[in-house]
Amino acid sequence: MSAAFHERKALQMTLQSLLELRVSLRREYVDRDKELGSEIKQVLHRIRELDEQYGLPAETQEQEEDLASWQAMPREVLDKHVGRPRKAYQHHDYPGIAKDIEAILEEAAGPLTLAELYDKLQQKKGVEWPSPYIIVQKALKHTDRVRVSKEGRKLLFSLQ
Repeated sequence: MSAAFHERKALQMTLQSLLELRVSLRREYVDRDKELGSEIKQVLHRIRELDEQYGLPAETQEQEEDLASWQAMPREVLDKHVGRPRKAYQHHDYPGIAKDIEAILEEAAGPLTLAELYDKLQQKKGVEWPSPYIIVQKALKHTDRVRVSKEGRKLLFSLQ
């Protein structure tokens, strides 16, 4: 009992020191990040002053500012975000999708799985959604006629 108590106490002390070390490292990181941000601002300000003094065109100024801001970013951030265009927001007509789901289920002889329902919905609408489950679930909020049940791991959709 005593050995376990002493080991537990030692582990608690180790945990406390690790947590304190973690906090101090975070503070250092934040402080260093602020310093670098300040240095970048000063360099950009000086570049602008030189551009104004020697009359460089505004397009060159913007290019240099972009270059400076991209060079300041870590490599992981650049790899993650550069070269990938942002997807445009796509508005979905959930009440309309709900009506289409009801129509599909009326035509079907029995309950449909999510995959079957999505395939028929996709054929009808001619649209491919990144997450069929989310689209169907949001659409079902606009109708009370569709019943969702589970058979094992499969969702089954049918009319009430």
